[in-house]
Formats: sequence, structure tokens, C-alpha cells
Amino acid sequence: MLFFGQNILKTINTFSSLAREFMRYPPRRPRTPFNKEIKQMGRPIKKLFIGNRNTLGIGGEGLVSVTLGGTNNSTGYTNVDALTISAPNLPGGVQAVATITETAGVIDGVIVVDGGSGYTSALTITAGTGTQGNLTLTGVLSTTTSNAIAILAFVTGGSSAVIGDINSQKGSKIYNVTTAQGTSECLLVTGEPVEGQLRITATDSAGGTYFVKKLTNRTAVVLPGTGVQFAEDAKVAWADTAVENVSVALTN
Repeated sequence: MLFFGQNILKTINTFSSLAREFMRYPPRRPRTPFNKEIKQMGRPIKKLFIGNRNTLGIGGEGLVSVTLGGTNNSTGYTNVDALTISAPNLPGGVQAVATITETAGVIDGVIVVDGGSGYTSALTITAGTGTQGNLTLTGVLSTTTSNAIAILAFVTGGSSAVIGDINSQKGSKIYNVTTAQGTSECLLVTGEPVEGQLRITATDSAGGTYFVKKLTNRTAVVLPGTGVQFAEDAKVAWADTAVENVSVALTN
């Protein structure tokens, strides 16, 4: 009976010892992929560079003027005939509106009624109420885009990769984004985005392109597209304006 009691006492002492060790050295929480992502994130990009890209909450640029070019053999127009202008590139953009002035049916000027917003590339402008002939109409966009970063994203549930905005940064390569097709978290990639992915493009001082592999508040890790100033995986400073062999500018 004494021997049995001694064994019970030894067992209790053993468990007590193990309990003390557990309290001294608690097991580490397993590192999940998400925890690892957050740890490797570095300093996130500033809110200044996130979201819609102008004070109207749309982004892109607006139409400032229309330049007449080519051989002006247009005929059959009347004053204030409306031009046909392509739609904005960005979600929520406002359609630009412009009308023509004419002399004896020939277009001799354009009045921009509403410059619109959300344009990021050249507009297509035609005058369909008469015969345009060889006259060309070239839109001139504003240059007042603010600092926020533009992206190409294929949101979850969307149908294609389109231009959009970053809402927030969730990790070194994870962003919450919005396009005309919805809002979702997307993974940063350097190829053509598929569903759940986004791409950020940078340019050097010569106009060469790079795809961003990782982005922090001060630097971008890049993959060269047409650019030759920086090698693959170079950690490059980024700013509004690129400096030769020093920094890149991000598309905005």
C-alpha cells in the first residue's frame, strides 16, 4: 500500500513539473501564411496614394480642348452640332461633351461643354452629323491627376481585367481593390491578371515599363517590361516623376 502511494506521489510531482515548464515556455502559435504575409509586408503605402485619383472621386483626366488636324474638307455642319466622344476608361468616369462651330458648313472650331473625367488614354472623337472627310479631331487631356496609384485588376466575380483603384493594402502583395466590376481582395502579379489578381505598372525616365513585384511606401521591386534602366528584382525608389537610373514613376 505504501509502494502504491509513493507511485501516485511521483506521478503527481511529474505532472506538476511539466505544468511549470509549460507555463515558462508556452508553445508558439503556428505561423500561418497570413501571419507570414503581414510580417513580410514592410511599411505599407501611404493613404495619399490609395483610392480615387481626383477631387471628384473618379480619377483619370478630363477633356480640355480638341485640336483640328489633317485636311479640313468637312461639309454639312451647323453650329453646336454634338461630337461623338469615347467613354471614360475608369469606373464612374463622367462622359465628356463637346460641340462644333462652323462656317458655311465647314467645322472651324470645337467648344468643350463638359470635360468629363476618368480618361486615361487618347479619346476617339468623331463628327457624325455631317461629312467629316479628312479632318481629324484630337482630344487634349488635362494633366492634373493626383498621386494615387492606378491598377489593372480582375476582381473576384468579374469578367475581365480592367483599370481600377486600390482601397487598402492588406499585405505585401494583397490589396483590396475596386473596379467597375466590383470590389475584392487581389494578389499582386506581374503578368496579365486573371480572377483575383492585379497588376501595377511603373515607368522609368525614358518611358520604359516595369511590372511591380512588391511595393512599399518608399520602394518597388520590379520586373522589366520594355525598360532597361533597372534589372529584375531591383529595389527601386518610386515617385511622381522618374529620375534616370534612380527612380520610377507609378501609373496614375
